[in-house]
Order: sequence, then structure tokens, then C-alpha cells
Amino acid sequence: MLLAEPQQTPYDFQFRIFGFDVRISPFFWLAGAILGWNWATMWDEIFHRSPDFQDTNPGQGPLLLIWIAVMFFSILLHELGHAFAIRHYGRNARIILYHFGGLAIEDSSSSFSGFSRHRTPHEQIVISAAGPGIELLLATILIVLFKSQGYAVWTGINVIDESLGLRDGRYISSAPLLAAVDALLFVNVFWALMNLLPVYPLDGGQISRELFTLFAARDGIKNSLILSVLTGGAVAVYCLTNQQTMAAMMFGMLAFSSYQILQAYSGRGGHGPW
Repeated sequence: MLLAEPQQTPYDFQFRIFGFDVRISPFFWLAGAILGWNWATMWDEIFHRSPDFQDTNPGQGPLLLIWIAVMFFSILLHELGHAFAIRHYGRNARIILYHFGGLAIEDSSSSFSGFSRHRTPHEQIVISAAGPGIELLLATILIVLFKSQGYAVWTGINVIDESLGLRDGRYISSAPLLAAVDALLFVNVFWALMNLLPVYPLDGGQISRELFTLFAARDGIKNSLILSVLTGGAVAVYCLTNQQTMAAMMFGMLAFSSYQILQAYSGRGGHGPW
């Protein structure tokens, strides 16, 4: 999730779905290609080495397109979760997909009732949780569907896969479908759970902020920022030690950003940007 709405470009792709305006920056597709390159290379090599998949291996290019399509669908689904929750509370929203994520923004021209009313903490928690929640629901449906047919699946999180026995069973025989299911579960489980970490501005960071504010109104924001710094820093160190350089950089930047906001917030005597 982004902090602010990105500027429009002449190359944005726009459409409307379920009554929500959607705008996609061209950088979103570029980011998808960058994130998916190693994934497509890995699966292409696996399929080349396995006699069972050599005939159905689509090749690295089509596999990269599968990744981009899955990333687009999953992030759009995530933002639709937020947008439907916003609509549930009487406001309209628009969706923007940009770089490595997306944003559901309340429409200032909304004619819905109650637009001038501030969100309550409970409303904000529901809105923030709706994005990763709908992704996890999709992942659960996919897992139940394929496991009921005796197929092996995996989420990319060893403790989940092993405890639920997800990797037990036969492989999906179609290489494109196997790759697509892998991408869908990775994005809609691993990314969704990462997004629920209490690091601002991720959804988990916004949820933790509202929870801290509910139970300790005076120091809630400050405590949520401290937790954001500590969690972001810890995840960055973990990713770095596991050679996940891009994730380490991202969480390191988020931790530093939270630290800067915390300093500014404390310097104003507790009257920060929120």
C-alpha cells in the first residue's frame, strides 16, 4: 500500500469494475516483470529437467506472463477487498495499481451518505483487514479444491505446508497450471501474511495503529510506530541473512520511514501526521 496517490501519466490503463474506477500505472507492469523474472526462470529450468513437464512447458516468456497476470489479478483483488469495505461504510473508492502494490482511495466526489464522517477505529480495522482477508480466502478455496482432488500444493511458507500436509499428493500434470497455482498461492498467502505485519504503511501497521489507539489513546500512535520500527528492522535483518535482498531493502526502508515519522511525531508533542 502506498502513502499517497501517484500522479497520472499518459500511459495509464484505466477501466471500471464493480462500480470502481481502476487506474494502472505502466510501472506496475514493469515491476511485475522484475519480480517475476527469477520465478519464471526457476520454473522453466524445473520443467526442462523433468520429463513429465517437458511437453507442456510453455517457456520462460509465457511463464513470465503468467506471473504478471497472477500479480495483477491478486493485487486488484486485494484492493477490491478494501474498496468494498469502504463502500460498506457508505463511501465510494477508486483503485490505483502502481509499482509493487496498489491503493484504494476514498473518492472525494462521493455522493454516498456519511462521507464527511471520520472513520472509527473499528471501521478502519475492517477496511485494512479486508484486502489481505479476501486474498487468504481465495487461497483457502484453491487449497481445498486441489487437495480434495489429491494434488500437492504449497504456499512458500514451510511451517504451513508441513503442518497441513499440503505438499503430499501428485503434481498437477499441466506445467502452466502448476506454475499458475504456485504463483497464486505464493502471492495470496505469503504476500498477504507479510502485508499483515505491524509495519506502516502496510495493512498490518494500520491495524496495529488502530488497536493501540483503542486501548491506549494517548500513546497509541507512538507505540504503533515503535512496533513498526522494531518489526520492520527485524524482518529486514531476517531477509538479509536469508539472502532476500529486495525484501530486506523494502522492510529496512519501511522501518526507517517509521522511525522518521516517530521522531517527527514526538517532536510535535504527540501531534503527528495522523
